[in-house]
Amino acid sequence: MAKNMKKQSNRSCDVLIIGGGSAGLRAAIEAHDAGVHVLIISKSKKGDPHTTLARGGINAALGTMDPEDNWMIHAADTLREGDLLADYERVEVLCKSAPDAVNELVKWGARFHRETDGRLTQRFFGAHTYRRTVFYEDWTGQELIRVLMDQVSQRKIEIVDNIFVIKLLKSNDAKREGPAEETEEETEEEVRGALGIDIEKREIVTFKCKSLILAAGGYTRVYAVSSSRITENYGEGVALAYEAGADLVDMEMVQFHPTGMVWPEKAAGTLATEAIRGEGGTLLNSKGERFMKNYYPERMELGPRDIVARAAYNEIVSGRGTEHGGVWLDITHLPKEKILDRLPTMYEQFKKLDGIDISKEKMEVGPTAHYSMGGVVVDIECRTKIKSLLAVGEVISQIHGANRLGGNSLLDTVVFGKIVGREAARLAKQGGGLVSSSLPRNVNNNNQKEFDDNDDGIFILKEPIKFRNEIQELMKQNAGIIREQTKLQDGLKRILELKNEFYSKDNILREFKIDDNNGEIVVLTWQVKSSLIACEAIIRSALMRQESRGAHYRSDFPKLDDEKWKVNIFCRKEEGGGAEMVLFKQNVKEIKGPLADSLKAHVKPEHHREFE
Repeated sequence: MAKNMKKQSNRSCDVLIIGGGSAGLRAAIEAHDAGVHVLIISKSKKGDPHTTLARGGINAALGTMDPEDNWMIHAADTLREGDLLADYERVEVLCKSAPDAVNELVKWGARFHRETDGRLTQRFFGAHTYRRTVFYEDWTGQELIRVLMDQVSQRKIEIVDNIFVIKLLKSNDAKREGPAEETEEETEEEVRGALGIDIEKREIVTFKCKSLILAAGGYTRVYAVSSSRITENYGEGVALAYEAGADLVDMEMVQFHPTGMVWPEKAAGTLATEAIRGEGGTLLNSKGERFMKNYYPERMELGPRDIVARAAYNEIVSGRGTEHGGVWLDITHLPKEKILDRLPTMYEQFKKLDGIDISKEKMEVGPTAHYSMGGVVVDIECRTKIKSLLAVGEVISQIHGANRLGGNSLLDTVVFGKIVGREAARLAKQGGGLVSSSLPRNVNNNNQKEFDDNDDGIFILKEPIKFRNEIQELMKQNAGIIREQTKLQDGLKRILELKNEFYSKDNILREFKIDDNNGEIVVLTWQVKSSLIACEAIIRSALMRQESRGAHYRSDFPKLDDEKWKVNIFCRKEEGGGAEMVLFKQNVKEIKGPLADSLKAHVKPEHHREFE
């Protein structure tokens, strides 16, 4: 238990948003404008969420460069890139809403690149039929955050940063602590708040709300080489929802971006944006061969991300990689002026981290874990099956399918951020009062011994970094870009062993002081806790899916199998004492309406799925 922690504080609001990225900010704006009191809490600093790392752009079928483009072709590209695993109705909402979403950002002051005649510039991204990616230099995500933060500031919406959420609070938590006769009658549980730690102030904070939006990001940091920062995306949001009773889906679908830095070692995984290839960058092996002609000659470097990533991986493991285990990305044929205009951040990044001038020297890159297509199950209004709990952004699933189209992630956050904000406000208005002060015993304000000796309490591991490093290494070795049954089984066995070790008395320190160092160890402990849930779901789902689809590639089942596996795989926490993770599958919803015709009209070349 945490000793000598300051008195617990309480905060209340109508709509609580966990996450200060573009999804959370756009949701906050919409909820506020619907007339409710909104509070954003975030573990990152204000204005510096994971969204700022999104470089290349945001998609919309505006037709400024290619007038033939329209939302249905955009949707067809999205569905095909996801190997038809996404929910087509959500894809329709995403792509139909895209032009309005981008124009709204422009109205709010987004400084997207323009042609000399004033048109918004749109560049090619991988697997797009037309140019539809709008951008600001090569740090579009940071520009979105600047614009959205300005809107949040104008509305005086409060953001509390440096908060690490460890549990969602439900309305029936307190009832479970009461006499048996009070808990016999089953009532529908709803999320009514969150329990967090303010690391800087060294205090526990209880946030009470009428509806809660989870916008806490993905789970790609369960891999050591990732484009996420070391402090984020361990599946914290996925774990919070899962433990509250929400289902997960498509967790095996982890996108590996083809081009992350491989050297120097401290920069491994740092993204070399797809915009480099969109501007004409070519991929070469150590022999100087433009190898994508052997894997996807139709689009070469601008093929689907899963194909390009596996091609680079295959070149490396086949002995045609660079000195540091990568491939070459070459843009030296472009004028330096264009590189500085379109790719200034990449120019500075490689100069600072690798000491090279990309206008004169090739970049050394390799695949990096980049995006989680799987996540929390929500409906089209972003509601989970738990009353008053909604989710948005990379923490949810079924929008991108088995592989995400480049440029769709920022779009996803603002389109569905608007939808979830509106819905959360509606639920807050129709809901009852705030959760009462009779919170669970282990978060009772008047109890100096804040936590009892159960899994709801705060604890720390003796060596959380050791756990984290082993998890990341086993995921790399057993559930990476190329997967097969034996390694997946080995990986699952070890994850379950680590899960048991995690909760053993030998590894847990329940009595400690939250000083500056231990505050960080609490966060590291909960990152490990979240990673174990995410990794178990990834591996179990990958074992179940006996085919290759999108980002999920099984060397022992290298073909796509629509007859057996055009299904979504769900993970659910079994009720009862065991709380085992159980899996089940459902057929993907059949595509109907104009999108079905659009898919037939815009047939993509077959993916080259097998690698010699």
